[in-house]
Amino acid sequence: MKSLFSALIIISFGASQDVPSSPDLSNGSENAVLDTAALQIPSGLDTGYKGFAWGSQRGTDIPTTLTKKESTDSLAVFQTFIGSLGPDSVSVSYFYADSGFWKVEIDVVISLDNIDGQIADFRRLEKNISEVYGPPKRMNQQESGPSGTYANLLDQKYSRAFYRSTWSVTPAVIELFLNSSVLLPATDLQIFSGKLSILKLVYYNPDFMHSSQPVPELKEVPSIFEIY
Repeated sequence: MKSLFSALIIISFGASQDVPSSPDLSNGSENAVLDTAALQIPSGLDTGYKGFAWGSQRGTDIPTTLTKKESTDSLAVFQTFIGSLGPDSVSVSYFYADSGFWKVEIDVVISLDNIDGQIADFRRLEKNISEVYGPPKRMNQQESGPSGTYANLLDQKYSRAFYRSTWSVTPAVIELFLNSSVLLPATDLQIFSGKLSILKLVYYNPDFMHSSQPVPELKEVPSIFEIY
């Protein structure tokens, strides 16, 4: 009898080893969150941006691993952080209105002399955002090349691109914006120096776009008949 009981225990133990374990749903959920985070697309836009609530007042700690850019302007309506989001070097600014935090603006570092690379960066970000929030609600894409090559160094020409995509994620709005102007052909002796191309990603909540600053009064324009 004792031998039979021992045999039953061994059989039961062996059977339990053969039964496949149920999937760990918690790990699957965590992987889904990590996949979303890898795209650098914030979740919870109904309440704020990456854990920072809409309407938060200036002076409230902002949860971020980016490096704070110190400012000596005590009246500044924004706070800026610098660092990396995914493969991109960025400057991230949190803006405040009278109602508190209402917008975060992400400036992406791009190659200033490569218009094709700038457009590729825009499309990559657009694709990543669309994978989370669906296709853009509105799109505007315009490109124009230089009117012709120049032989005169004083007659420099530019290739231009304007790309803008908008997503509505109630109550928030997402805007991806590229305004590109690249000198072609390139030269070390540029008439206009500095940053002529920008790539921005903006998350904002229209419900918190409140300002106590008075709206400039409209000036009455005289009739054309009074001028001529």
